[in-house]
Amino acid sequence: MTESLCRILHTSDIHLDNRVAEQGGHSAAQSGLIKVIDKALELEVDLFLLAGDLFDHNRVKTHCTDFAREQLGRLSCPVVMISGNHDCMNEQSVYHRFDPRDAGDHVYFISEIQGGVVDLPMLGVSIWGRGIVDHHPDHKPLGFVPERAQDDGWYIGITHGYYVDRGAQMYSSLITPEEIERCQLDYLALGHVHVFSEMTHGQTRAAYSGSPNKDQGVKEETAAYVELIPDHGAQISRVVL
Repeated sequence: MTESLCRILHTSDIHLDNRVAEQGGHSAAQSGLIKVIDKALELEVDLFLLAGDLFDHNRVKTHCTDFAREQLGRLSCPVVMISGNHDCMNEQSVYHRFDPRDAGDHVYFISEIQGGVVDLPMLGVSIWGRGIVDHHPDHKPLGFVPERAQDDGWYIGITHGYYVDRGAQMYSSLITPEEIERCQLDYLALGHVHVFSEMTHGQTRAAYSGSPNKDQGVKEETAAYVELIPDHGAQISRVVL
């Protein structure tokens, strides 16, 4: 087990669109992104995870991507992010004209079709991530998770899909308990479901962060605060923004 404490704020499903509030204010989505980044700064986290659907669709305009870049640039800790089903990496993807890494060298965008790994040795952490190219029943978000390296670092996953403990085969991008257990991750950051929830299968602790966007039908705007504690593993807390 690693000897390094790592503090993480995990968010997803912000759903930025082209709306801007009247009289120079912020839309619910813009406000949600501001709040979750404010919380990361307040908690002085070591790592910020964004598990998909930063944008509500791939037709967002330049003022929307500029706002996202500005907000991501407020952070100095590493940011690791993926695409979701709303901002998927298809031919029309917003990410073909907007590169989140333009916000700074601290931003890592995992865009490989079968996923990729970001190593952060200064934190003692490796992060595997896989976003969505096409949201359909055959897409398996946890289909290509590499085995953890034989070292003493933390191993984290980040993906976007629908967790089911039984049935529900009509849904797309399914994630099952068996797949979560097989990953052998210390923490799995999930996106897609807008309400905070957590689950444990085998040694893997996983959570949906919920959405910070009040227009997504949520009663409370939330994020997940995760502490990776030596000899104890992942401790997950629901944070109301």
